[in-house]
Amino acid sequence: MRFHRYRSRLCSAATVAALVAAGGAVVTATAAQAAAGCTVTYSVASQWSGGFTGAVSVTNLGDPISSWTVTWSYAAGQRVSQAWNATVTQSGSQITARNAGYNGSLGTGASTSFGFNGTWTGSNPEPTDFAVNGTACTGTPGGNPTTPPTNTPPPTTPPTTPPTGNPPGNPTWGTALPPAGAPTSRAYDLIATANEKGYLPRSGECSVEIHARYWTYGPDGKVYPTWHPNRDASGCNFGHEHGDDPRPSDLFGTVNWPAFGYTSEVMMSSMPESSHRHEDHVGHKVLTVNNVNVIQGDNGTSFFPPQGTTIAVCDVLLKFHQGTHSPDAFTNNIHELLFNQRCAASNGGQVTEARFSALIPLGRAGGFSPSECPGFGGQFINVAPPVPADSPSETRSLGRLITEPGCVQAIREGRTHNDPLYPNPVPFTVSDMDDFWFSDFQITGSGLNFRLAPLFYVVNPSRYYDPTQPNRLGRIVDLCYTNLAGGDYCNQARQAGQNLAWDDPRSPFKGTLREFRPGTFSVQNSGSTTVYTDVYGRNASATPFAGSIQQYFSGNQSGQMYVRGATRDYSANGVHAPN
Repeated sequence: MRFHRYRSRLCSAATVAALVAAGGAVVTATAAQAAAGCTVTYSVASQWSGGFTGAVSVTNLGDPISSWTVTWSYAAGQRVSQAWNATVTQSGSQITARNAGYNGSLGTGASTSFGFNGTWTGSNPEPTDFAVNGTACTGTPGGNPTTPPTNTPPPTTPPTTPPTGNPPGNPTWGTALPPAGAPTSRAYDLIATANEKGYLPRSGECSVEIHARYWTYGPDGKVYPTWHPNRDASGCNFGHEHGDDPRPSDLFGTVNWPAFGYTSEVMMSSMPESSHRHEDHVGHKVLTVNNVNVIQGDNGTSFFPPQGTTIAVCDVLLKFHQGTHSPDAFTNNIHELLFNQRCAASNGGQVTEARFSALIPLGRAGGFSPSECPGFGGQFINVAPPVPADSPSETRSLGRLITEPGCVQAIREGRTHNDPLYPNPVPFTVSDMDDFWFSDFQITGSGLNFRLAPLFYVVNPSRYYDPTQPNRLGRIVDLCYTNLAGGDYCNQARQAGQNLAWDDPRSPFKGTLREFRPGTFSVQNSGSTTVYTDVYGRNASATPFAGSIQQYFSGNQSGQMYVRGATRDYSANGVHAPN
């Protein structure tokens, strides 16, 4: 019954889619051949008692190379424990770093980077004896390269956010707390103590300490919360869920655990307090999909993908923050997206990839528009100033569509809507009070043109907008006990034989039935695959700057494609609102 209802709701979603048209050392190597040379930049991105995160950037100043090996030695007994974007081995004091399968080819002037975690005792001096492909870093390039370098050399001082790839996560995930002295993010600090914004367990649920064992290192070397199952191995449950396990993703080996709240941390380090944005822990949701077929001519306007030729196959691993239990989204249109997608053209041609982290805008700040009940879009409802007050707006999409009192009135009046699964119009019910969140944003500059227009849809949110209630917050389950037509979800709630509280695990209104559509996707990049933006995905630059986030874009896609993503129901035993 629930799945049948969900299909009808998604048909309505298709109608909506139809309406949317620390210090650094820089050393230069001279190759034995006339046209070889490089620049290596080494920096300590983060350091704590006994441990540190290092970053290495390599720029090829000579003829193109198909692979690279960087070597150096440590003088104070430092040890490398984990690495990403390269295979790093150590023999005594000697370090050898070899390229990964996807970053070995470097044209003239091209750059790549890798990072690692290490340990130190006593002192942590920077190495100076770098070599690339056996050539010592002793001076300027020998001879004249065939093509002069086009990239700006890395800065001699590190940016506020160090230019590293994603750290390798946490080898003790789910079993141990972070090492003593490891730097922690604000997002992690919120879950390390009982906190409504972080984790506030109920009687019988997992303790705060068990929950805090699920962490990862972020790109800045700090500790962040990350995905965890709804139930710990000990048998206790957490009362909330974060969507899909990211480990089965074909992209997991490249991007690893998502660091919940990373973009907000960057914002804290580079922007005034009045511009900070902090999101609650339970709203972070992960999608893992492998081998999604992209159909020629699909533009997302139908519930089922059209019949046709498969033009590409995509892998998706994303994390989006979408809470549907609080009043936050009534005014705040900025929400964190950690987006990773790789698409291979079916004809064996172009591979396009984006690894992108930002606080993305979904419509206008300060308010929202009505959801499908009583009608998609509708007049914008201005609610209150957003937090932060300088949140950018986005006006190309429908933005956030949230149910409001107009839907209650439409149900009371018996108004109907067209559903492609039924021959005749069907009445609205309380079970039709859904959320649709759209965005449409672009990044341009430094040779890059990237577009993403996703849809995040929740069938069973626990709240709706009611300006007559405290915090303007109405609870949908409460409407099930009125004279309104209830629908499938209200029928389930009424079976309890009593009026359920909004956060009762038996209430079906808990934000667990969701659809993720990565949507319209396009990448054209004629510059470096490494691009730096601010926390909102703006000000694209080939070089890092204070408060920047390192992004990755590869490929030159011909035209746009529409990626379907997946539909999931995460209503596991014990999950309840807030979720």
